[in-house]
Amino acid sequence: MRTLAIIGAGQRCYGAFARQLTEKYSDKIKIVGVCDPNVKRCEYYRDTLDADMKIYTDFDLMLNELQPDGVIVATVDAFHHIYIVKALEKGCDVYTEKPMTIDEEKCRIIRDAERRTGKKVTVMFNCRFMPYFAKLKELVSTGVIGKILSVQYDYLLNTKHGGDYFKRWHRFMDLSGGMLVHKATHHFDIVNWILDDDPVSVIALGSKLYFGNDARAHGERCFSCEHKEGCDAYEFIYDEEFLKKMYLDAESEDGYVRDHCAYKSDTDIYDSMSVSVEYRKGTLLTYSLNLFNTDEGYTLNLIGEKGRIETSTFFDGEDYKIIVRYRNGKVDEITFPHAEGTHAGGDERMVDMLFGDLKDDPLGQCSDSFDGMKSIMIGIAANQSIKKGIKIDLGSKLDELK
Repeated sequence: MRTLAIIGAGQRCYGAFARQLTEKYSDKIKIVGVCDPNVKRCEYYRDTLDADMKIYTDFDLMLNELQPDGVIVATVDAFHHIYIVKALEKGCDVYTEKPMTIDEEKCRIIRDAERRTGKKVTVMFNCRFMPYFAKLKELVSTGVIGKILSVQYDYLLNTKHGGDYFKRWHRFMDLSGGMLVHKATHHFDIVNWILDDDPVSVIALGSKLYFGNDARAHGERCFSCEHKEGCDAYEFIYDEEFLKKMYLDAESEDGYVRDHCAYKSDTDIYDSMSVSVEYRKGTLLTYSLNLFNTDEGYTLNLIGEKGRIETSTFFDGEDYKIIVRYRNGKVDEITFPHAEGTHAGGDERMVDMLFGDLKDDPLGQCSDSFDGMKSIMIGIAANQSIKKGIKIDLGSKLDELK
């Protein structure tokens, strides 16, 4: 029996990891403790998952008393490094939610602690476990379109989903690193992984064009808003009992509000971004992220010496397709039924690989701290490029941190 402790009792950790582990792997994994400043959220974990789970507000005390084999880190992004380092120093392996952290110095702190302690940090990139991304990795690895020369990746969120980031703590750059770190870390990691390459330079643009705009009629929060009629970002999330108990009923503990108005001007993150990345082997990535589209989905094109792999889908329940177009005119099409489970089944497959019965990893889906660092360093460099209006060198930094 392997013991785990959790730091950060939020909705993401609950649905993606804690519930799965207690439901599927109770014969292998025991979550012995959960730590969060908000006791009510910890109580929800205990009351719905395991009555024996210990509740803590002091992370050091939890580590000292429980001495877990591993720790799942799922706090606000800016504080990941604190708990990762403490857990490593107590002899625990660490499983951290993405992004691993939010700036270069915190990357350095984590990497140094990992080398010093000999323990391991795993960054939980669920996109690597989505069936269609795994197939893309397999196809590229077999060389069907030869060396990849260019990647075009456009990702769109609708105003409900995109706006939701402007309602939470993610709306502050010093807590999340903005969407080029918090959200795009998934997308940069997928490209890094598929290419099996390191980024060497980044140049980017970013703006706040739609959300965080006080000119729009708005209130303080969705729960009590008088302007909800016609608002394309309005969403009453507390109809769901889970979110009501985790957040609305827990506000008295720490004052955290889960449904701030997306149009309040107190945010400093971007809602529209474009990034160009050069890789060591010469591949160029053109990437865009938009948080106020009418629909949700992505387009990803990999253009190689022998042909092109394309996939474009909107998250509307339709099957996912990968199309391979060869330069001789031949076309192959691969269809994936819409996957069951959260994040297209990626969360379930990731838990199976990291904690369960799946042990073989031929595609290298399990990601370490260097993978986590590579993905966020692109976003960190992109934020620097936007702020300074210059191209940012990454190659020497990654070489130094490697």
